[in-house]
Amino acid sequence: MSEQRLQAGEHRQTETGDILALSPLPVETGAEATDPVQWIRQKNNKWMDLQGGNLVFAAEFALMFLSLAFLTTILVGILPSLIKWSDWGYFSWGPPLFVLVLHVFLTLPWGLVIHFRTNKELKESPLVRLNRVKRQIAIPRWGGGQDVKVPFWGEGAWIGIYVIYMFTIFALLVPLTEDKPFDDYQQAYIFWSWVVFGIENLIFIPYITTAIYFKKKHAPRLEYVYYPWEKLVAYIEKRDAVGPALFTEQVMLTLAVPDPGDPETALAATSISVGHETAGIAQWESLRRFMEDGPEACPDPQNSDTLAHYKESCRKARQEKSTGAWLWKKVGDWFFQRYLAYKITEWRTNKLMPRSLPQELHDWSEPVPGEEQAKPSEELQKANRQIRAMRRKNPRLTPQQLLEAFYRSSTEHEKLLA
Repeated sequence: MSEQRLQAGEHRQTETGDILALSPLPVETGAEATDPVQWIRQKNNKWMDLQGGNLVFAAEFALMFLSLAFLTTILVGILPSLIKWSDWGYFSWGPPLFVLVLHVFLTLPWGLVIHFRTNKELKESPLVRLNRVKRQIAIPRWGGGQDVKVPFWGEGAWIGIYVIYMFTIFALLVPLTEDKPFDDYQQAYIFWSWVVFGIENLIFIPYITTAIYFKKKHAPRLEYVYYPWEKLVAYIEKRDAVGPALFTEQVMLTLAVPDPGDPETALAATSISVGHETAGIAQWESLRRFMEDGPEACPDPQNSDTLAHYKESCRKARQEKSTGAWLWKKVGDWFFQRYLAYKITEWRTNKLMPRSLPQELHDWSEPVPGEEQAKPSEELQKANRQIRAMRRKNPRLTPQQLLEAFYRSSTEHEKLLA
């Protein structure tokens, strides 16, 4: 933010990089309204939701551990027992059970951690909502809460507890590989292994339960800031970023609600990487067209994370791919459990995310009577007429050039009035 009010089309140097202002006063840009970074999540006649992230990939990555556990149980556990069946005269369930138990405690927890962490990040990175009938935007922020200090809490503690449990479980599994009956030493070993396991549960389970309770009780709460659309601060920022071996340029589209009490900060803000300034303007234009012209004037959500899209892609693959390529795709679909991944994604989109939103956002999104619907201001309509006149006069202007020309014209007019 800045003490000096930004204007659409203004270029400004900041401490972090170079910015091109798109709003306040969200004028036409002349760009084609597209959704290059798939930011549009849902839309209808009243509101549109913005949220980034590839939810399907996150679900596939978690479910991959389930496939790995199944494969290795077959190949390392069951297959050797089948090969030795004729030599032993019986099928040994020891190796399969040993491998399966190892997966339950060593492999599957990683998939569960990824699954629940994705759910947590979805709740902590809620959507932005545009309301065209009220001509307002709702941007999330986290307010309140206290920093609760729990001794030894953090990723280090989780890893330590996990490692301790793994050693104890391994000690409990070792006797399964031995032939019975057990001698006195082996019986003592088994007894004390179970005693240690019980002590660990008596210590770790109350510790984890109590820490999670206090963390949740004093955690910041999600709230939304509702702000007029035409006063929203929107800009594209280009800044240098240090990569692994070279400097790269990062381009971000930012929507922000300025803090009237502190011009250097924002009450709430959201940003998304757009890759290039041209793509950022096209992304912004999709938001602007929705607010000004309705849902038909902006791109539809990609719907690439729906089960219907997955089924349609499978039908097309069967028709268009050769038999070998299609079979290879089915192997990949099974390994990443794509059908289940899309089911989980739809549950997250339709159930988990709406439940995590505050009731006030749902109330704010309710329809309003036609006579109460907000209309574009006269100032914005006048600015758009000026933009269209500039485009007719010089149709070769790029969106960046058009915005810059509008800004120069506006500042010159203000100087004349002064």
